[in-house]
Amino acid sequence: MYNIIKSLSKISQVGITMVVTIGLCFFIGKWLDEKLGTNIIFLAIFTLLGIGAGFRNVYILIMKDYKEEEKRERQQRDLDYKNVKK
Repeated sequence: MYNIIKSLSKISQVGITMVVTIGLCFFIGKWLDEKLGTNIIFLAIFTLLGIGAGFRNVYILIMKDYKEEEKRERQQRDLDYKNVKK
């Protein structure tokens, strides 16, 4: 049960990270366009930046989790190896 809850929390963290990052950049671009009187130049630029930043943040989250899982597996293998050796 704990693993299911942990997995669901990771999935929602990824989704929230993407939505917040892209949404924030979208509204910054829209605000700049309104203030400067441009069409959709800043909206497009900041939306693309938001998409890139969102994917970067998701990549960092996934790699952090992957490295932690790899470390746990390595420690478990070392413990199993020491127990077999005795």
